[in-house]
Amino acid sequence: MAGWLLRRAAELRRDFTWREAGGSLGDLGTFIPLLVGLTAECGLDVGTTLVFTGLYNLATALAFDVPMPLQPMKTIAAVAMMDPPMDVPQIVAAGGFVALVVLVLGCTGLMERFNAVTPFGVVRGMQLGLGMLLCAKGWTLAVWTDGTRQSMRGLWGPDGMALGALALAFVLAFAAPTKTAVAAREVIGDGAGIDADRTHTRARGAGSSDARVALVLVVVGAVIAACRPGSLASLRAGPSTPTPAIPSATDVATGVLRAGLPQLPLTTLNSVVATCALAKDLFPDKPEVRPTGVAVSVGAMNLCGLGLGAMPCCHGAGGLAAHYRFGARTGAATAFLGAGKLFLGVAFGGSLLTLLGKFPAPLLGVLLAAASAELIRAGLDGAGEIGGYTGVDSWYDPGWTDRYALIVTAATTVGSGSTGLGALFGFATHALGTARRRLLDTAGGEDLVDGREYREVEMERGG
Repeated sequence: MAGWLLRRAAELRRDFTWREAGGSLGDLGTFIPLLVGLTAECGLDVGTTLVFTGLYNLATALAFDVPMPLQPMKTIAAVAMMDPPMDVPQIVAAGGFVALVVLVLGCTGLMERFNAVTPFGVVRGMQLGLGMLLCAKGWTLAVWTDGTRQSMRGLWGPDGMALGALALAFVLAFAAPTKTAVAAREVIGDGAGIDADRTHTRARGAGSSDARVALVLVVVGAVIAACRPGSLASLRAGPSTPTPAIPSATDVATGVLRAGLPQLPLTTLNSVVATCALAKDLFPDKPEVRPTGVAVSVGAMNLCGLGLGAMPCCHGAGGLAAHYRFGARTGAATAFLGAGKLFLGVAFGGSLLTLLGKFPAPLLGVLLAAASAELIRAGLDGAGEIGGYTGVDSWYDPGWTDRYALIVTAATTVGSGSTGLGALFGFATHALGTARRRLLDTAGGEDLVDGREYREVEMERGG
């Protein structure tokens, strides 16, 4: 074990570049606003959360050779900040419930089975819908003073729309697309002449300009935040003292019912299933990221830190797309981010709240919107591959139910704001389409699909 840790640490040091450093900061558009909101509204401690999430980042960097993200459990965070706000023990109960369920699913192998039977269209629809939701959230942060869209930001100042416009222009000018579709013709067999056209994607390394975009924006934002009145006055040296948070029976009931149950579909589908699918798309040449490993990671890290009041966290397709979009390609990115969080948490503790709260929201919005574009791209690329088709006309072929599942999943996710509800409607659409196809096959005298997974059979039929 010690030998493996030493070898893995050496690999992370070898892989670290400025590209990895820049990519590690791509997901702060989600992390900072939710961390500040949960601290201000619900009483979570910034220092404790930074220390534990830093340790989580370091652990995932050792476990995965991809820039595995670490994000707040968004549904729990959103519900916790609603009126009436949840307190820390209730948040701990909600996060602990989700972590325990996901850990059991991972350890028993049920998460692998769930991943296998999840329709291809539902996964791609989640990526597309979630990307659009994140893009809309980025727009809201950049343009409006709050989430109600009642008060538009002024043009000038540290939170003005001019700053957001300049940041967007900077991203568009220097953060070039990172993926390119390549059509490949492969010969299968030992010279038997069996040809297959396969469309796949090839990762293209980000250039130095692309990789440093997020780093430049975060540094600029930190300087602006530090220069704002009162932002540094509250800083104190030293870490926070963790306060054990032990939920009562009432806290458990409230936390699980209000936030834990709504969070569970998002964690299983987006944090595990969609993240594994996106990792396979973005890093086809690396060892496959399996649902069991991701599920165990989510469960174990939360059960270690929640009892001391750390923020509930998970992985996520949006975070992986964000890291990749700004240049991260290995676990060195998340190791760098984890070391930074750990340093800040130990050095300043909870006194960082005021400084974090003054970070320019337009810059966070631009980072979030730019990162969401990578997730949308992944969903659209996958949409073109469903059934093996690449033409636009194939979208309206009634024989391929996954396309309709994708459209319904994405549309419901965007319309409802819930990936769980989007996935539910996507599963229902897939089930109805499959039943319809089988009825038509039976009526036409065709053989029914055998016992293999639907996703596999659909891809073979498309060929």
